[in-house]
Amino acid sequence: MKAGISWPVQEETSDPLTAFFQPGSKLSWHYNWNKRWDGQLLPHTSPTLQLDAEFVPMIFAPQYLDNGIQVQGDWQLMLGYNEPDHANPAVAVQTSPAECAAAWSELCKLRTSGKRLASPAVAVDRNWLKEFFSYLPPDTQPDLLAVHIYTTTFDSLRTQLEEYHRMFGLPIILTEFAMTSFDPNVPPPQSMQQVHDFMGQATEWLDKTPWIERYAWFGAVRNSYNLHGVHEFNRLMDGEGNVTPLGYQYINGGHD
Repeated sequence: MKAGISWPVQEETSDPLTAFFQPGSKLSWHYNWNKRWDGQLLPHTSPTLQLDAEFVPMIFAPQYLDNGIQVQGDWQLMLGYNEPDHANPAVAVQTSPAECAAAWSELCKLRTSGKRLASPAVAVDRNWLKEFFSYLPPDTQPDLLAVHIYTTTFDSLRTQLEEYHRMFGLPIILTEFAMTSFDPNVPPPQSMQQVHDFMGQATEWLDKTPWIERYAWFGAVRNSYNLHGVHEFNRLMDGEGNVTPLGYQYINGGHD
């Protein structure tokens, strides 16, 4: 199963994640933009919490590699830096391709015994990513390409993913996507039904496309601030921690 959940550490607990991984759920993994899903980062998480899902840690930015917090568990896949081309400090640490590439060799030392690394995921700048790759020796190339796409049509989502795959030739993990617009000239979704339909088209294509390895819809939050401008129609959970109808669609396969 390819589908997973992104859950921000800013929620301070991982307990609500249990709603997404009940028996019968078609979701198989989760991440939270950081190294752990409990302890220092999410201090209000129940000490007895059990999640029937793989946790995929992230090194949010180069300086997070040695920040005193240990990576959780026997991980098999780790995500690289989050949107280093982005100037918004609420979601990223803006860092040049050269700086990120220089620190990448240290991150690669964690890649042992079959463990894999996903590339940094840029917000929008593919040239940033091309420059980053140009600095890497062959033995430090990422195993997967991490990608973020926010758009209002399925055709745009597919076209952008195909272009990423053509440019970099790696299997893709789509760690953020939703039906929304950050362009003032492009209208946001006009109804919930549009978002349900977009999710259905997108997940059906993602599931059958062999070079898409995993994906995670952006919208599993309680606090609206943690949507960072993504349209509220994309919510998988409401402010009280209840799964939304869109959330149930996602849990049940997205396109069933």
